[in-house]
Parts: sequence; C-alpha cells; structure tokens
Amino acid sequence: MEQIPDAETTTVTEPTRALAGLGRASSRRRTVLRGVAFSSLTLGATALSWSPLAGQRAARAENGPNGLKGWDRTDCSDAYPSGYSEEKDTGGSYVNEPAACFGGDFMGSMYCSSGWHKKGTERDAPILYTYTPISTACGSSTTKNAWKWKTGTKVWRCSDGNTRVSGGGSTRTYLTICRARV
Repeated sequence: MEQIPDAETTTVTEPTRALAGLGRASSRRRTVLRGVAFSSLTLGATALSWSPLAGQRAARAENGPNGLKGWDRTDCSDAYPSGYSEEKDTGGSYVNEPAACFGGDFMGSMYCSSGWHKKGTERDAPILYTYTPISTACGSSTTKNAWKWKTGTKVWRCSDGNTRVSGGGSTRTYLTICRARV
C-alpha cells in the first residue's frame, strides 16, 4: 500500500509511458472524458440508426423487384380515392388477420416473394404454377402493381399478379394478390 502514491500530495512531472506519445493537453482527465463521451454518443447514434424503430419513415412510393411500382399511402386513397371493401385472405399466414386486400380470385402470403408478388415457375407434380406480377389491376385512374393498407397498427402491401395453373390437360389463369407485412 505504501508504494502507491497519494494523488493529492504527489505531482507528476513526466507523462507515463502509456501517454508519452500524446501531447500534455491530451492526457488531461477532461480531454479523456470528452473522448469517452463523444465515443458513446457516436456508438449510440449508430446503434439507433440500425434499430427498426428508426425505420419509421413517411410513406413513399416503393419499387419492388423487376421495377414494380407501389402506391405511396397506407390508406389507399392514392390508388382508390373512394376506398374499397377489404376481403379476408383465402390462405397463407395472415388468413386469421383482419382483411386488408381485395379484388383477387385468391389472396394470401403464399403468392409472395420478398414482400411482392412472386415471379417464376414452380412445379408440384403434376401441376405447374406460373406466377407473373402485373401492374394493370391496382388503381382507378393510374395503375401500379401494389398498394398499402393499414389495419390497426399493421401496414400491409397487396401486390397483384396472375397465377397460371397447368395440369391434367387444362390451363387456368387467376388474379392473385400477395399480402405481405410492411
């Protein structure tokens, strides 16, 4: 214990080896504390920018895969000024959620890929499903591929497409709606 100097009575005339490369002003307690505070603020701001809470942004038109365009607002007034009568999903993950989309022969999350209507072909022998996003069914004046709708606190994207079902010697095409949580 006696080898430890008393901070109140001892003065340091030379910087320690650890601080020797720094200037005299840099080694002061306030400078170090200022650096710690600045580093903490930087770290906190960076972490907040990564947070989903920071992702709350104003509604804006979104572009999906393959250049698909969506509507801006979450009340659908930009796509359907008079509104519409929401319909329950016909299948998928949100079948028990309040209705959000409308107008398709079939609606649900199973028509989605990355939050937009699927594109491509899938085989479930002997049936072949061909998914094609479209931009001709959504909107009363201008049309786009998808619109947003808010139910309670949840915002949904309803993305339009056609699903062609081929098998057993016949082919049928249906208007399908991908319902995805935004």
